[in-house]
Amino acid sequence: MAITLFLSPESRADSSTEFSGYISLDTRIFPRTDIHTGQDRQFINPSLVIEPEIYHEWNEGDDSITFIPFARIDAQDDERTHVDFRELNYFHIAENWDISVGFDKVFWGVTESRHLVDIINQTDAVEDVDGEDKLGQPMINLGFQRDWGNINLFLMPFFRERTFPGKEGRLRSSL
Repeated sequence: MAITLFLSPESRADSSTEFSGYISLDTRIFPRTDIHTGQDRQFINPSLVIEPEIYHEWNEGDDSITFIPFARIDAQDDERTHVDFRELNYFHIAENWDISVGFDKVFWGVTESRHLVDIINQTDAVEDVDGEDKLGQPMINLGFQRDWGNINLFLMPFFRERTFPGKEGRLRSSL
């Protein structure tokens, strides 16, 4: 769908595409030996991270597609080596309603130490132990905006299970 819309002559006149993202080499250094049975005894744990972002909008900004894949290659932990869709969605804005279809992240606010209402997206515990990294959730989000407030309806066809480091992973529990 995205390629068709991007290549159609009618949509190119009032459309724009943005490319961004990052590539990084992460290294974790563990000055002490492993604690749990099965953990890799490596002192240095390098990994490569790739997270491009493609954003395309048309129809004077009323329609857009966002694509944010994520990939990590880890030298020690096979469970940490993975590919995921952080976001892959179509978004449409109308006069007093909007709709988003696809893999998306929902963020409703933050206190100093916890995301108290962060209940839709599952935490990606493979990436970090602080709960900040989230998996994209397959959903349809229909929002209505009125003078008295906003209503959002979510249809989530399935639940994404939380991911965890593997047996070789250093930042894991004993289980």
